[in-house]
This record gives sequence, structure tokens and C-alpha cells, in this order.
Amino acid sequence: MATAKKAKPPAIGADEDSTENGNASGRRMSGMEFARLRASLGKSQRELAGLLGISLKAVESYEQGWRNVPAHIERILYFLLFKLNESEIEAEASCWDSMNCPVEKREKCVAYVAKEGRFCWFFTGRLCATAKSGDADDRGCYSCSVFSRMLEKVEGEKS
Repeated sequence: MATAKKAKPPAIGADEDSTENGNASGRRMSGMEFARLRASLGKSQRELAGLLGISLKAVESYEQGWRNVPAHIERILYFLLFKLNESEIEAEASCWDSMNCPVEKREKCVAYVAKEGRFCWFFTGRLCATAKSGDADDRGCYSCSVFSRMLEKVEGEKS
């Protein structure tokens, strides 16, 4: 008699947009990327663990590649990097201006309603309808030109 496999419960701490292999885009942040962002923030492993409210062992495991970096942790790292370096990105146009987003789409956009045009990627981790309708594929916000330009500016300052 065949038995049905039990569904695997979601991982503790997993959020809605995480997948088994990483974030909503299916792309997983590597341990090297995690370590690079930690270094860009100028934090030790212990300091970053305290900021994120996670154990030192979790930070070590992410950096060694023993554990996948959860999508919410990845977004918090980028958020910290951008907020702590906001002066480098303050001249960046809002996402709705950069993407020439139509007014009817803006009014349905959480980033527009919150007036956070440089942190649009933080809210959902997915490309908005305007970005999807262009040449961009749906690899998540990390493939969006707005996010990419800001990351280049911030990481360029750290080099």
C-alpha cells in the first residue's frame, strides 16, 4: 500500500515570499554576498547578529553557506546598507519617476502610497507591474534598474 508523503512544513522564520532556495525571485543570496554586505556595513559577525536579532551561529552559517539566507534577512541587510548610506542615493529619482509609472498604477503601489520611492524593493521583494512590462525579467527587485543603480552608488563609495 502506497503512502502519501507528508507536506514539508515551512521553515521557522520563513516569510511569505521566501522559497526553499532563497527569496521570491528564486535567487539565493550566497554566503560571500552576505559577508560582503556585512563588511560594507562595517559590522562584525557578532554586531550584525545583534542588529538582526539572530544568533551568531546563524550569521556564521549564512556566511559559510551552511544555511540559506532567508529573504527577510536579505532585505534587512540591503535596507540597512541603503539607509546608512542615504546621502549617496538621495539624488536617485523615485522608482515611479525612473520607471515612468502611469498614475493609475502609482495609486495602487505600496511604495508610492508610503512615499518611499527609493525603497520600493523593500516592501515586497518582487518587481512591480511597470518593471515587469519592460525588458526586465521577473528575477525580483535585485534585477530592477532602480535597485541596481543604488547598489552601485553605495558599494562604489565603499570601494
